[in-house]
Amino acid sequence: MTYFKELLTAFERYAYGQSLHTAFTEMLEWMLLPFKRYDVADEQRKALEKYQSHPKVEHLVKLITLIGELSENFRDPLGELFMQAISNGHNGQYFTPEPICDMMAMMQMGDVGNSRKVNDPACGSGRMLLAAAKLNRSSLLYGADLDITCCKMALLNMLLNSLTGEVAHMNTLSNEFYRGFKVDTVLVDGFHMPYYTEFTQPELSYIWLRPLKVQEVKSKFDNPFEPLRSMQPANGVQGSLF
Repeated sequence: MTYFKELLTAFERYAYGQSLHTAFTEMLEWMLLPFKRYDVADEQRKALEKYQSHPKVEHLVKLITLIGELSENFRDPLGELFMQAISNGHNGQYFTPEPICDMMAMMQMGDVGNSRKVNDPACGSGRMLLAAAKLNRSSLLYGADLDITCCKMALLNMLLNSLTGEVAHMNTLSNEFYRGFKVDTVLVDGFHMPYYTEFTQPELSYIWLRPLKVQEVKSKFDNPFEPLRSMQPANGVQGSLF
């Protein structure tokens, strides 16, 4: 865990003077800025200016460098940092250990990773999706979670590993949809550069369950139903099951 102590120390230095949870969510927002796709050039310019002019940009650059290095081989340093520094005092959230995620992915996908689409309806920081990517990184990965912070961690994990799919901020049980993030890559100078687009319309999501279209069925009975009467009278006595 020596690698993680370095990350935790760097994060605490960055978060000095503010709550750890606020600092963590602010860090996620900053890290996502350069990955977002903007349709208007002026919006992209403003986002990059905000990215570069952050008052603690030096600390943030060190953090994202450490997180990027520790994310190799589909690891989850963001989730580990969240559990150790944040969730102890924020709803007590703990994620499935990575070896168990690997085992579950192997059980579901097999050792050759044949599954083309993978869905985790309570994805947390995206560990199950990362475990699936170890077996088949070309799979389309779909994750949903009720906690927006978890959604952004899963989104960043997908972006850092150039994975494709969708992360939805929604209540999977009630199917209430809040926000979605589609993740894709574009080929630039021979490299697959990751990016994401944000949307709020649930109809654009591949995870949100669309309502069934119930067609009106015309009854085949034109006349009221009259029950048939038996030719033999029922004189028997009802028995007991026991």
